[in-house]
Amino acid sequence: MKTTACASVTVALLAGGALLLTPAGRPPAAQIGALKAGGARDGALALSLAYDGKLLVKVLELTIEQHATRTGHSAAARMMSSGIVRLFFHIDTRASVEGPIEGGEVEPGVFDYGHVGSKRGRTVRVVWRPGDVAVQIDPPFKDMGDPPASPAQKLAAADPLTELMRITLARSRAELCRGSDLFFDGKQLYRLDYSNPRPTHPTDRETRLGLVNLFRCDARFHEMAGFGKKPPDKRDQGLKTPVNADFAQAGEGGPWVVSSVRSQTPLGWAVIELQSMEVAGKVPTS
Repeated sequence: MKTTACASVTVALLAGGALLLTPAGRPPAAQIGALKAGGARDGALALSLAYDGKLLVKVLELTIEQHATRTGHSAAARMMSSGIVRLFFHIDTRASVEGPIEGGEVEPGVFDYGHVGSKRGRTVRVVWRPGDVAVQIDPPFKDMGDPPASPAQKLAAADPLTELMRITLARSRAELCRGSDLFFDGKQLYRLDYSNPRPTHPTDRETRLGLVNLFRCDARFHEMAGFGKKPPDKRDQGLKTPVNADFAQAGEGGPWVVSSVRSQTPLGWAVIELQSMEVAGKVPTS
């Protein structure tokens, strides 16, 4: 499993990692505890998700914390290598976002990510403002891709964690698995095209988690800008077939979650599955 492909597809669909950042301010995990201790406030939601990634054996762990009210959202995520893979690849990527919810629409705000323990120790901050997207990178990349993302492309896109929040707060299944989503992480800009929604039966894992209204969707990953030049067969992370993404609700009327993501690789199926979940509060209504 290539690190770049795994991270990009994982965070794009879950959020997950194309690239994750250091949480800023009060982490959503603490907000979950506060909701439980004081009672869930009407119009507020806290969600904690833990995923395992497997390719023959367990290779990574991904945790995501989300918090949303009627007027704003925040999230934090961390992806780490696991098992025998840690002997060869040390992955510890963290990401966070804080942004507004305006008229019921989830908007990007401030997105940060960094790779903990990497030689460069690079950190990236992306700030969406009216008519502008500002990017701070330390230390800078050697280049910003060929071609680099344009200002218009950046404005039309959102970071992976904001896109995941849009899934979480979807008002109905009809809002999911349709059209395309555009992602920007500070350098790379990519698109996910969704198609072919169809019902699927719950697994024992999904039944244990209390997931309902399950369905499966195909998603195709496309590099748009900010990537280096490469042969055609190496573009789009080398993914030749659609990724299967399974969506479900955390109980009737609850938030939507990505239950699993599956992608074919030369070594077999790479699978990322939701293993545990905590929900406090309710999906906010506008």
